[in-house]
Amino acid sequence: MQLFILRHGKAEPQLGNDAERALTESGRLQVAQVCEQRAEELSAVRALWASPFVRTQQTAGIVSTHLGLPVLTELLLIGDTNPQELLDKLQEQARETFPILLVSHQPLVGKLLNGLCCCGDQYPFGTASLACISAEVWAYGCAELDWLQHTG
Repeated sequence: MQLFILRHGKAEPQLGNDAERALTESGRLQVAQVCEQRAEELSAVRALWASPFVRTQQTAGIVSTHLGLPVLTELLLIGDTNPQELLDKLQEQARETFPILLVSHQPLVGKLLNGLCCCGDQYPFGTASLACISAEVWAYGCAELDWLQHTG
C-alpha cells in the first residue's frame, strides 16, 4: 500500500491564532508545482485527508482541484498529534482506501516519514514537500521511502 504525505505550502507568519494562518502566494505556487511535477504518481490517490487548519485546507484544496477528489478533514492531522494515533487510524482503513494523501504540518509529517522508514531525522520536510512511502502495515520501521519531492 502507498501513502503520500504532503506538508502545507509556505504560510503567513504567525501573528495570532496559528490555525488561522493562510498560504502565501508563494505557498500556493509551491503546492501547484509539486502537484504538476508528481501528477502521474498522484493520479493513483483514492482519498485526500487534511488537517482542519486554514493553510492545510487551502493546500488540500489545490490538490483536490488537480485530483478531482473531495477533501476529508481529519483532526488527527494537526501537527502536534501523537503519530501512533494516526497510524492506528491508517491501519483500520480498508486496503481499497489506499493510496491516501495526508496534508499536514511539522512536526507530524517529519515524525511520520522518518518513523515509518526507521531513519532517525534523515529526511527533512520543508513546506510543500511530498513523500511517497510503501508498506504492508502502518507501523514504525515497516515502510520504505519510494521518493521525496522538495519544491524550490
